[in-house]
Amino acid sequence: MDVAAASAANLGFGLCTDSIGIRVDGGQIKLTRAAFGGNYTVTVVNEKAKPQIATVRPKSFAMPEKDTSKSGEVVKETFTVAEADLNTKFLEFIKSQVMVSLVEADIIVSGGRGTGGPEGFNVLKDLADTLGGALGASRAAVDSGWIPYEHQVGQTGKTVKPKIYIACAISGAIQHVAGMRTSDCIVAINKDPEAPIFKNATIGIVGDYKVVVPKMLEKFKSKLNK
Repeated sequence: MDVAAASAANLGFGLCTDSIGIRVDGGQIKLTRAAFGGNYTVTVVNEKAKPQIATVRPKSFAMPEKDTSKSGEVVKETFTVAEADLNTKFLEFIKSQVMVSLVEADIIVSGGRGTGGPEGFNVLKDLADTLGGALGASRAAVDSGWIPYEHQVGQTGKTVKPKIYIACAISGAIQHVAGMRTSDCIVAINKDPEAPIFKNATIGIVGDYKVVVPKMLEKFKSKLNK
């Protein structure tokens, strides 16, 4: 992202960072990204500068099929940068105490406001650990202080594309759905049959996660002999 911004400024190109949608319409490149703290999505068009540079959020797009009819030459360049040439200075690298591999996880178990508190994530973590997956959360749960930000899935968190995404007590606000809608299989558990999350679910379970998840956990542990 830093290189893209510097390149756009030096070359006079257009720039849109952290894009979650790209399309060409009438000769114009239309880029979609989150705005206003992730509360909205906006589609922007740069009418003054071309070419256009864009960076994309990881896992926002499905990997296309390999096109064997095309080929290209990879040109490798080498260069050196002296510390005196830099306008910034590295002071310290602080490693997060919470290690969450949401972006790379094949299975994610997420909880939302309906979990009711930090203790609600205990059974969800147990399920995630049993399945060899990662623990996620909605923005509402993170903002409530129930779970660290590193677990947040959504426009203002991580964009993920696991093979299985299990959404527990998550209503399905557009900000959250934008971060997990490309999951291969979405399992939604919510006691409200009208919850918006069911519109995006592959499998929907109407029920209290406090009842459903322990039963799932029991079955999975039995099948996996854990």
